[in-house]
Amino acid sequence: MLQDYLEKLCKELSIATPKLNEQKLYSFKIVGETVAIRDLDPGIAVHAQICAVPNKKKEELFMYLMRANLLGQGTASTRIGMDANEKFLTLSLGLPYELNYQTFREAIEDFVNYLIYWREEVAKFENEESIY
Repeated sequence: MLQDYLEKLCKELSIATPKLNEQKLYSFKIVGETVAIRDLDPGIAVHAQICAVPNKKKEELFMYLMRANLLGQGTASTRIGMDANEKFLTLSLGLPYELNYQTFREAIEDFVNYLIYWREEVAKFENEESIY
């Protein structure tokens, strides 16, 4: 199912169809963003790096991101976290149920939009003088 949906999405967007790698992930670039998708059968898990963890105002940023994650207020169904090495902020989405193609496409579109938004938001936060 996932392979078929990815092929259709990539054809619509005129991008290369990803292949399953040794970690059982499909990794591809969509509008300049690298996104990894795992087949949960049923469902999917989507993951991407937002940016490196900033050195400035780290504590304030983490509080801001925790508020965004709270009940999905600023992230909808996605979640902001950190990679295992605590070097990168990440965005994740889990849809552990059967999807039709339209739902899959909309989920990927929303995910990429949130990824771009949070990358810009973290950059703005780091450059702001005031605390959010």
